[in-house]
Amino acid sequence: MSKEDILNKLKKCVLNYDGEAAKEAAKETLEAGIDPIEAVQKGLYIGLKEVCDEYEKTTFLTDLILASDTFYDGANILRPSISPEKAQANKKGVAVIGVGEGDIHDLGKNLVKYLMEAEGFEMIDLGFDVKAERFVEEAEKANADLILLSLMLSSLFPQIGKLVNLAKEKGLKDKGVKIMAGGGPVTKKIAIQYGADGWALTAPEAVKKALELLNKS
Repeated sequence: MSKEDILNKLKKCVLNYDGEAAKEAAKETLEAGIDPIEAVQKGLYIGLKEVCDEYEKTTFLTDLILASDTFYDGANILRPSISPEKAQANKKGVAVIGVGEGDIHDLGKNLVKYLMEAEGFEMIDLGFDVKAERFVEEAEKANADLILLSLMLSSLFPQIGKLVNLAKEKGLKDKGVKIMAGGGPVTKKIAIQYGADGWALTAPEAVKKALELLNKS
C-alpha cells in the first residue's frame, strides 16, 4: 500500500468515526516508515477538518465528538514515535484557550483546540467560566504566543476589552502575544472594537488566522 493510500485510509477512519480502524491504520503507518507527524497532519487532521467544515451544514454534535475521539485514537498511536526534536521543530506555538467568565458553552472552544493541536500548537485549555485574570496568568506562565477567548453570550463582549487591557498592563502585548476572540455572536467588528488582534467564524478559520497572526501560514 502506498503512502498516499495509507494517509487516505487514516482520513477515512476519522470520517467514518472508526477508532479501532484508526489505531490499526496508525500502526500500518509506522510499519511503512511514514513520518508520524505527516500521518497526523495529512491523514487524521484532514478527516477531522472535513467534519468540522461540515458541522454548520449537516453534521451533528455527536458526529463531531466521534470524529474527535477517532482522531485521538489514531494520534495516540503515532505520537510516541515522534522524537522530541521533531515535535519541537513542528511546534507552531503555545496558545491559551478558554470560555469567558459567566459562559459554559464550550463546543466551539473544543473544536478550535482539537484542530490547533493537530496543526502543531501546544494548547493550554482552561475550560469554561474563566476570568480574564486567569487567561493572563496562564499565558505568562506558559510564555504563550496566543490567547483565545470564546464567548457565546453577547452580554459578555466587554470581557474581550478587559482581557486586552490586562494583557497590556502585564506587558504581554509588548512581548507580541496575540489575542483572538470568537463564538457565535462575536463578529469581526466586535472583536476589533474591543481590541482583539484576530477573529474567526469557524474552527478551521481560527487555525488559519492563528497561523497568520504568528506569521506561520
